[in-house]
Amino acid sequence: MGGWRKSLDPVPCSLYVPSMAAANASPRAQRSAILQSPLRELTGFYLAVDCLAPGCGGERRFAVAELADFYRGRTVGDVLRLMRCSGGCGGRAEAAWLETGPILNARVRPRRVALRGPEARG
Repeated sequence: MGGWRKSLDPVPCSLYVPSMAAANASPRAQRSAILQSPLRELTGFYLAVDCLAPGCGGERRFAVAELADFYRGRTVGDVLRLMRCSGGCGGRAEAAWLETGPILNARVRPRRVALRGPEARG
């Protein structure tokens, strides 16, 4: 009788794949889960940001593991609110994406999830 219960227990997930942002969740639910996730849970990914200011440096990519070392205990959403463009304009991250990193690309399909900006709204 107790055998069926084991199949309902949570399956341990790789440290590189966030369990809260399931692939079959809606884009809005994925975005929300990622933004609320501590950076330390998303090592192996990259965070791409862009201030969208004309003539500025454009998109920049950061390894989430390095951001986690710098912004200890912060969530992805916290970091996006704190980040400023270093390309001269000092603007906020108006567009942002979570991308699979080189470790994950070997094991899963390359992916990019819009967190902020025109792609996230549309």
